[in-house]
Parts: sequence; C-alpha cells; structure tokens
Amino acid sequence: MVRQILHPKSRIEKLGVKPGARVSLLGNFDAELLTELGGLTKSVSTGKIVADSDWIFFAADSKGDLDGISKISKSMQGAAVLWIVYPKGQKHITENDVLAAGRKAGLKDVKVVGFSPTHTALKFVLPVSRR
Repeated sequence: MVRQILHPKSRIEKLGVKPGARVSLLGNFDAELLTELGGLTKSVSTGKIVADSDWIFFAADSKGDLDGISKISKSMQGAAVLWIVYPKGQKHITENDVLAAGRKAGLKDVKVVGFSPTHTALKFVLPVSRR
C-alpha cells in the first residue's frame, strides 16, 4: 500500500497500453500523451483508426462528438479497447452521456480513470459475445 502511494502508476500504466501496441488517436490530445505513447510503441496514428488497432483514444469535448462512437465501434476487433476522454465536471458532456453513447454503440464499459487534471477517460470494449 505504501509503495502505491510513494510510486503511483503513470497515466499510461493506468490506461493499460502495452509496449508495441497499435494505437489510434482521434481528436485533440496533448503532446505529453504522444510522448508517453512514443516511449512504448512506434505504431501511433493520429486522425484515423488504423486497421487492427489495439487501443483507440477518442477525445469528446461535447455530446455531439459522441455521435462518432458507433462508427468507431464497428472498426473494433477482438480485444480492442476504446478510451473515450472527456472534460471533467462539465454540464455539456457528462459521464452519463459518455456511458449512454458507448452502450448505444454496443460496447461494454469496464473502467474509469482520471486522464488528467481536467479530463476523465472511460474504457469500453466489445462484449465477449462479439469478439
């Protein structure tokens, strides 16, 4: 327990990204995330989903952005992970909005993490029956 307090997990460890993973980023992410990912893998795509992506990060700044989740879910295969990153404590996009959009797209929500001081991330996967 003391070790966890003295040495908390890094953001990438909390998100579970593995070395050599194929990562796709959709939306605006800070340069720090790109640096963190670049330390783990050379396969990082921005602006589009690469075939066979292991990890997809989607930045949603408003409810309207969530309309894109259905299309993203159709591109997911196997154990692919979708992290939806959205602003904390906002009325124009809430955790319930993100959960509803992911579930409507046929995904299963499995984890939530503090992505940054200003953003939260919700993890979605394909249900086992669709893998």
